[in-house]
Amino acid sequence: MTEIRRHISVDIHGLLNIYKNRKIDFMEDGNGRFLSDKEARAEIARLQALGHNLISSVDCDGFDPFGGGCPGHPVEEA
Repeated sequence: MTEIRRHISVDIHGLLNIYKNRKIDFMEDGNGRFLSDKEARAEIARLQALGHNLISSVDCDGFDPFGGGCPGHPVEEA
């Protein structure tokens, strides 16, 4: 039997509301370096300018940042 697994994503608008008066200190760049609050907010602004509504928690093939999120990935049970 094949299982479907989906990756978690974050709603950009919700993230900005929750972190309105707090530092965003958990985002990483492609090399695993944590971004400063200023860098994280600049990256979020860049994504919003592209029309993105979601940020994936991991690298996800087929991820839809405009609202669909992770399409799901089949995983064969061992």
